[in-house]
Amino acid sequence: MGRIGVALGAVHLVFFGLVVPVVAIRSRRTLANRFLAPRKRQYRAMIIQLAMFAGFSLLIAFYSSVELFPRRLPSMEGAAAGLIVLVTAVLVMRPLWRKAVEEYQRIVYLFMPSDRTERLLWIVAAALAGFGEEVTWRGVQTALLTRLTGSAAAAIALCIAMFALSHVEQGWKSVIIIAPFAAAFHLLVWLSGSLYVAMAVHFLYDSIAGLAYARLGRGQWTIDNGQLTMRNGG
Repeated sequence: MGRIGVALGAVHLVFFGLVVPVVAIRSRRTLANRFLAPRKRQYRAMIIQLAMFAGFSLLIAFYSSVELFPRRLPSMEGAAAGLIVLVTAVLVMRPLWRKAVEEYQRIVYLFMPSDRTERLLWIVAAALAGFGEEVTWRGVQTALLTRLTGSAAAAIALCIAMFALSHVEQGWKSVIIIAPFAAAFHLLVWLSGSLYVAMAVHFLYDSIAGLAYARLGRGQWTIDNGQLTMRNGG
């Protein structure tokens, strides 16, 4: 790994380890009063951001000699573990999805694709999140932190914390929930020997979550001039 790889690796560590979490924390503080753009616009912006982040991490992986896509299929044990993680996550989270809708949590509005175009955009965003976030966090960031600290365990712990804080815009409770998810994804990478199973589980979970939120909140919420209201007057 040359000087370019070292320099770009340092940028990746700082950007995803510090900049992204700090921006997420600041965004959380303003969410309550923020103008909410139509979901289609938000989803398109999300897709662009996810694609840019994934491209950046792939570039860093190339210059930093981080192997991301081994030419071997995941182990059967890893695939089975992925299925167990997915089913468990959906079963555990389903009551929390329902509670979030019933409690009128503002952030949930963004997770409710309501028509065919929104559902398609949501699936595309979920696919990019499953691919890109695994490349970034379980792939590049973990590898770079392992090199920096000399400890895979320390690198994984730091990545779990960084990843969870990067989702703080969804709420501090979500940070606590997302941390075990991140740990499970790291476990899947270790068991399967690659990122592939974690990517698939991540994509399927995000897709299911969005469609479930949409069904649970169908017809209850609407947005007018950037302000969110409940159709029943709540």
